[in-house]
Amino acid sequence: MAKKTLDGIEDNNRNLGGVSALFNAPTKESTVTKSEKQGLPSDDDIVTYPLRLKKSALKALKILGAQQGITVKDLIMKVVEKEYDL
Repeated sequence: MAKKTLDGIEDNNRNLGGVSALFNAPTKESTVTKSEKQGLPSDDDIVTYPLRLKKSALKALKILGAQQGITVKDLIMKVVEKEYDL
């Protein structure tokens, strides 16, 4: 039996989003985690913490982050590290 390729199964059908991931084998590049690529510490060293901000403050941080070319998360972490000498 010939092997079928389902590369374009999602192209014209919005109800089949994500289906190609079930049928197509992952590439070797995708098996490497994002933290390994960037040299970040493993998930054991990182703890998530929700941060509540006013909408105006978040909007200002997004604008500032876009101007500097970094994410809001990195911008906040930079300030926290600087303030508390971490």
